[in-house]
Amino acid sequence: MSNMENQIVEAEQNGIVEAQEEKIYTIVSISDDIYALDAKNVLEVLKFAELSHPERLPSHIAGLFEYDGKIINVADIKSVLNIEPTPYDLNSMIVIIKVQDDIFAIMVNKVIDVKRIDTSILQKIPYNTEHNFIESIFDYNAMQCNVLNLQSLGYWILNNRDTGEGKSGFDLIPKDEHSLAVLRKRKLEYIEKTNKNPYAILSDKDEFVSFSVCDNKYCIKMNDIRGFYKLQEIKMIKVPCTPEFILGLVNIKGDFICVVDVKSYFHSQHPHYNQTGTIIVLNSDEFKIGVLADTIGDNIQIKPDEILTLKKQESRNELMQYVKDGEIYLIINVPEMLANDKLYVR
Repeated sequence: MSNMENQIVEAEQNGIVEAQEEKIYTIVSISDDIYALDAKNVLEVLKFAELSHPERLPSHIAGLFEYDGKIINVADIKSVLNIEPTPYDLNSMIVIIKVQDDIFAIMVNKVIDVKRIDTSILQKIPYNTEHNFIESIFDYNAMQCNVLNLQSLGYWILNNRDTGEGKSGFDLIPKDEHSLAVLRKRKLEYIEKTNKNPYAILSDKDEFVSFSVCDNKYCIKMNDIRGFYKLQEIKMIKVPCTPEFILGLVNIKGDFICVVDVKSYFHSQHPHYNQTGTIIVLNSDEFKIGVLADTIGDNIQIKPDEILTLKKQESRNELMQYVKDGEIYLIINVPEMLANDKLYVR
């Protein structure tokens, strides 16, 4: 461990409390119950469409769907969770989920919200089950919200080999003539869109998280965010001989996160440090980097064709632009930013 890392550990041992964590969850309804899905695992939310059912499938698989050039399983989550098998309708949704390298989908009645949740309010369930599909619960608008363990859920959906003799989720899909025509039309529209522009235009909206630093407003795509951490109760140590835009290091759950000031990084201005701000940790397995925000704003849905490309600097495209109601938002292209050598001190 380096001298700087030792300083951080010593500071924590002297009474500094670790930062509070926030995570983004997609909130859905399944029958009369409310569930939360870790939003970093949610690729898309699509309107219900026609599913293929070429042969006898496991009873929990309602059908197959072509997504991003792949055929994926669409699971009837009600049968997986042993919920009363009430029918789906044309307003139901398909949620595309990725866990590690596996992609699958679940059917839900409605997508209610995309919400940042302080993880300190999550309560572990006081029992164990065979599969542990529910990992914790919390209160959402005076209702119990169940947080799904998507890794356990995905493993069971993809590996359970029942005979298909039970009540099938396929039976819960509307079969009247009008509904079949609508579901067929939606499927053809998805196919047409993905043939023209694979995957990126499959959904006409992407979810971004907005935040402010001084007078500037920024956005980061939700899937590029690992978590939010309050800086007020955590010790940040300045690292000697580093660029001005590197504010310091913090220890979050054993990971040493390099905190970047985007004002200094992107605009070469004097670094801005807000002790009451929030660290937004970027989603990367290889790099441990966060950016410091003064305040976290609303989630914004931005269509791909609404994003404006700014004049490139140093042949990079790390910063783009979005304009809404006269407000200018600077969109951080996280993969491009993480690929820039200037972030890393040699």
